[in-house]
Amino acid sequence: MDNLFLTFKQTIDSIILDKQKNPKNENLLNNFNAKINIGLHVEDDFFLWMNLSAFKGNYEVKRGKLDQYDLEILATPEDLLFFSSGENSILNMMMKKNIFGHRKLRFSKGSKGKRNLGKLLKLSKIIVLD
Repeated sequence: MDNLFLTFKQTIDSIILDKQKNPKNENLLNNFNAKINIGLHVEDDFFLWMNLSAFKGNYEVKRGKLDQYDLEILATPEDLLFFSSGENSILNMMMKKNIFGHRKLRFSKGSKGKRNLGKLLKLSKIIVLD
């Protein structure tokens, strides 16, 4: 599981680093403030949890699940990699099913009860390659 976490951490870190080099992304990256739990659906009954914290242009990916969060997303590792590479669109991820029979991308309310669909849409602009 360490390799899986490191793969996703490096993938997300490299995409964000690449986007930070482009001045047109500066506003998007600096104004996105969120704490997001990401559940990687590895086995039928097991999720590997990681989280992405973004605040004023600083992004950090850590292992584990946050108690206070704005958004929670669930996806298989393969589907999330296809999504971040731009191969699967957000619409494809939300409409089609994964190998476990669930939607490829599921999301739920934050810990304060807000749905935060806007954060999901902004997240898709941040962690998807241009």
